[in-house]
Amino acid sequence: MRKQFKFFLMALCLVLIGTAAFSAYHHEGEIDSGNFIAVYPDMAGTKLDHCALCHSGGEYEKKEGVFVELGCCQWCHYSYGYDGSGNIVDTLNTYGLDYYTNGRNASAITAIEGLDSDGDGFTNKTEITAEKFPGDSGDDPDKTVAPYRVYTGAEIEAMTAHTQFLLMNTSRSGDFYAQYTGVPVEELLKNAGILDSATGITVYAPDGWSNYHPLEKVEEAELYHVNGTYPESVFSRSDDSENWCDYSAPSCTGRSNGDPITVGSGLKMILAYKRDGVNLEPGILNTENKLVGEGPYRVVIPQKNISPPDQSSKSADQDVTWPYNYEWDHNAGACSRTATIIRVEPLPEGTTDIDVMEAGWDYVDEKMIIIYGAITGGAQPPDNPDNSSGSGSSDSSSDCFIGSLF
Repeated sequence: MRKQFKFFLMALCLVLIGTAAFSAYHHEGEIDSGNFIAVYPDMAGTKLDHCALCHSGGEYEKKEGVFVELGCCQWCHYSYGYDGSGNIVDTLNTYGLDYYTNGRNASAITAIEGLDSDGDGFTNKTEITAEKFPGDSGDDPDKTVAPYRVYTGAEIEAMTAHTQFLLMNTSRSGDFYAQYTGVPVEELLKNAGILDSATGITVYAPDGWSNYHPLEKVEEAELYHVNGTYPESVFSRSDDSENWCDYSAPSCTGRSNGDPITVGSGLKMILAYKRDGVNLEPGILNTENKLVGEGPYRVVIPQKNISPPDQSSKSADQDVTWPYNYEWDHNAGACSRTATIIRVEPLPEGTTDIDVMEAGWDYVDEKMIIIYGAITGGAQPPDNPDNSSGSGSSDSSSDCFIGSLF
């Protein structure tokens, strides 16, 4: 399968990070947040009370020609280092640079109030007063919050479930068969009030990983569609495929090579919350800045072009029944793990985006997911009359819908 579309959007700390867990994220010995709050005490606990006020994301070259982009927290840890051996200035956004060059103290915050650090036509003071990031040109007082809907785990699991057995074909990390249970993404979007103008979705994980999917089927092999069903598949197993494909799932029992895989109502793109009847393990970032785990939600997509499990591309032993084949369908790469945000494209004109690199870890803990963009939004969950799940729209009295979650 040709290279998957994986959009690691550059985190210039766009908008709407203000959750209780993100706000006041102050490292031990860090003085800059105190300087800012001394000048703007009303900003304590808001989205601006965060390292994203002054820091940007960045990217590093993982291997020749392959770059990985990180959000501001991850980029700071990577570039500056856990041991502080790097240059902290390299992690600053335009507002942070102005603050730094003007003295890096409370007086510097006041001195740069009249500047327009991000060049969006609004002074820093105007943006800060409106709880907008003065170092991000994509976040300004003229923007409104895009329509959105926040779903809890109880709401997701109350919807009609769809269970399907399928091959998860990876390029490198090992293929496996599994049975996933979840909600068809097509039905979830209908529940959220998807607009006729919508063209696709982008699914984000809180580490910045994302995948784009058109609503309808297209010819491009790399693009997996949301609506409708996928081709029926067959179970593939050879004498040597157990060396790279995991057949240990209970759902593999009794299946033989060539057996058809029959799924009631067809194979679909689903937002899965169970694998072989067990809740998905919540994702975490390990010490190597890699996402470990699948849950609480994973977008699971069947193969578009049916192919058997092939040997890992990393293996030196390609003299096997199914050696690695670049052109085969490696659908697992499009199955976003630990999905916390689904953006319905395109965003309505004049609305703000979410900081896809920074938002999300609280949603992993709380088993929530946000759907926003080209939807009606604002629907009150029938089993939550006090609106405590944070469902709402751009008509909400709060400019920061993420902050309304907790």
